[in-house]
Amino acid sequence: MQASVSNLRSVADVKLAVALYTQLDNLHAPRFANRRLLLPCITFLVTGVRRKSGLHWETCFTYDVKADGLQDLLVTTEDKLIQFSHSRPSRQRFLLVRPWNHHDLGLSDFSDDMQTVPGSPLDDLSWGHPKEVGLVDIESQPQALRLIARLGQPFGALLLAQQRGEEYKRIASDHDIIARVKDVSAIRDMSNVRTVEIL
Repeated sequence: MQASVSNLRSVADVKLAVALYTQLDNLHAPRFANRRLLLPCITFLVTGVRRKSGLHWETCFTYDVKADGLQDLLVTTEDKLIQFSHSRPSRQRFLLVRPWNHHDLGLSDFSDDMQTVPGSPLDDLSWGHPKEVGLVDIESQPQALRLIARLGQPFGALLLAQQRGEEYKRIASDHDIIARVKDVSAIRDMSNVRTVEIL
């Protein structure tokens, strides 16, 4: 993690990192309302779905899925998905989402007894909330850079299909969908933060 943070100090736009940190810090916990799950997450628009020939069984289909900001991945599901690409767009919108968790901000929890080991790579990183974006500099905002480094790690994603308006349905997968961002320094690809309504 230390090397990743060090690299980000020179390539990341720290103001964008702090703005993303603040957005995520302000999200509410997931909750149910009117028989719907309101899920805070980072969303990635799916730009292509193509069925893989030879990689399906009687009840399951495997798809090559492309999404803005993410490396291509395979999804195996019992659902028959609409195939589309940039040249043949779909009227139905699909999203890959990273469900949000406040622990990813790296803030200590009062219920946790975890402490930084003296002399460890994490020892010099300050914890707490970021300062005003106008006062940001690389040395004073390590928690935002740590967040970006964390977001660069593989994560368990959900594939959602748009239903009506801004309502989405989860597409069940036979295996965990493990996604990864293409470029950890491309903070704009990770900054579509919202709460999605799932039926």
